[in-house]
Amino acid sequence: MKSKKTDNKKANRNIALSLMGMGLMLGLGACNASQDANAATVRANVTNSKSEKTQGNETSINVDNNNVSINGDGASSEGKIITISKAGNYRLKGNLSEGQIVVNADGDVNLNLDNFTISNSSDAPIVGKSGNININLVDGSDNKISDMRAANTQDENSTSENNAYDAAVYSEGDINLTGSGKLTVEGGYEDAIHSKSNLNVEGGNYSITASHHGLNGKKTLVVKNGYFDITTVEDAMHSKGDVTFENGELNINAGDDALHADNTLTVKDGKVNIAASNEGLEGITVNIEGGNILVNSSDDGINAAGDSTDGSQVSYAINISGGDIKIIPGGDGIDSNGDLNISGGNIVVDGPSNGGNAPIDYDGTGTITGGSILATGNSGMFQGFNGNNSTQSSIIYYLDNNAATGATIKISDESGKELFTSADQTQSYNAVLYSSAEIESGKNYKVSVGNSEGSVTAGNSQGGNFGQPPQGGMGGNGQRPQMNGNSQGRGGNGQGQPPQGQPPEMNGNFGGRGEGNNQGQPSMGQPPQGGPNGNFQGRGGNGQGQPPQGQPPQMNGNFGGRGGNGQGQPPQGQPPQMNGNFQGRCQGNDQGRPPMGQPPQNENNQSSENKTDAKKNKNNKNNSNQKTGDTSGKEK
Repeated sequence: MKSKKTDNKKANRNIALSLMGMGLMLGLGACNASQDANAATVRANVTNSKSEKTQGNETSINVDNNNVSINGDGASSEGKIITISKAGNYRLKGNLSEGQIVVNADGDVNLNLDNFTISNSSDAPIVGKSGNININLVDGSDNKISDMRAANTQDENSTSENNAYDAAVYSEGDINLTGSGKLTVEGGYEDAIHSKSNLNVEGGNYSITASHHGLNGKKTLVVKNGYFDITTVEDAMHSKGDVTFENGELNINAGDDALHADNTLTVKDGKVNIAASNEGLEGITVNIEGGNILVNSSDDGINAAGDSTDGSQVSYAINISGGDIKIIPGGDGIDSNGDLNISGGNIVVDGPSNGGNAPIDYDGTGTITGGSILATGNSGMFQGFNGNNSTQSSIIYYLDNNAATGATIKISDESGKELFTSADQTQSYNAVLYSSAEIESGKNYKVSVGNSEGSVTAGNSQGGNFGQPPQGGMGGNGQRPQMNGNSQGRGGNGQGQPPQGQPPEMNGNFGGRGEGNNQGQPSMGQPPQGGPNGNFQGRGGNGQGQPPQGQPPQMNGNFGGRGGNGQGQPPQGQPPQMNGNFQGRCQGNDQGRPPMGQPPQNENNQSSENKTDAKKNKNNKNNSNQKTGDTSGKEK
């Protein structure tokens, strides 16, 4: 959904925080797990390939009835505060309430947690002031770190000083997590685990709750293995740099993004189960190379968006080369503010059902060269692929009415061979996109959805996909359709030029949306809506976006044109003959003459859900976290 999250973020966060103590958060995680079998917590120890980091002498730190005893060098205690001032190996056992471990050493400090519990209601339980912290979860151990401070509701843009350490485990240096034991982390104040450098996880079994982010590595966040059950008010995994998930299992309930990178987000393998999120996977570049991924999101499922740290222009891209991916979105399923490239993987996009979003949405080129994709949703903003480098064909099929939940989709070739079937869609839809290596350009395919059945011709690009539009249609190869109802679908073989000369004769709605490639050639989406006494609508896009030439439609309706930031000119030629209104609004780029292309639904259906271009230039939400200076534990 192309709308800024920034404006709503603070309000949503404060509402969540006001309703939520740590006990409630834990209950939420348990509730969501019980309601969604896919998110159910199945505890299993993960074997770490590396041995415990206990080479050399080991200092023992034991806690009995809150009394600290230390046997070895490099550590000291004052009351319940344990200070480690020397690099080396430390084994911690026992239960320390209202305590703290402070690491202030040069080099690596290896903390071997062996059934160790620490909590603090006034400060961060573990603080790394200097040196790197390596936490090893001893095999068979069950450990817990609890930041019991009240959730921080201070505005992140506030100029007031706040030097509080913002995580249960906080470090100025690297944090590395290894081992095969269990660790529960409660981030009551803000984050659960936060490194202002690099955060790396190579094994372990984790249960994490946080009133802000779960795992936060400022420079990088890398997860190579482990089992995670994460419930957060904001992002489950977050970095101002790159995020990489290589293997392991994630079960996530996130109030904001499940996996967020200010730069590049990469998923290579493993299992990612996102039971709840605002946006599932987000980065300026999102690379999916493998893995089993389920995304439930209230907004976009996979999103390429954000800003560079220095304000320079960035190139957005979503690149999918492998994996089994299912997305159930409330906004766009796959949304790139730049390019979308699919070269492998098996993708299912189930929704959205509202006409202001689309299963796939991109502002650059959409290219498919391998893999398979089934995308179902509302035809209002529906897109196929338009990349000239696409080597794999696809088909788009429009239904006259919305399909019922659980209706069976079947796709067969000319010989009757069934190529694909699915009945798993949970959101209503009236448009179906399908592409796989078995689809050949120019051949006809039978598509049935429940009781609806039709034949469509495959094409190599968005302009070459034929389908039966819900109402009205646009002809192939620049040919003008005659329409008071259904026609043959959408333009052919990549031509997709706006019809020249006299436009359609119709008593219906004509909508144009140009978000095309500079010259204003149409993105072929939902064809014009038919029906009596409708509206004529045009939305300006990028590039010159010229309107149809010649005599415009004869109609009893309204003419609404939204041009660009420039001249905002109405269609050329003889103006409309109509009993209605003529309206012009400038809202686009370049010359702003309303282009022909993918039309929206009629004016009555346009609401706050309709897309704008705001998200193309949205400020990455983490820019608001930047503070003057870099010495406070407050920085995200």
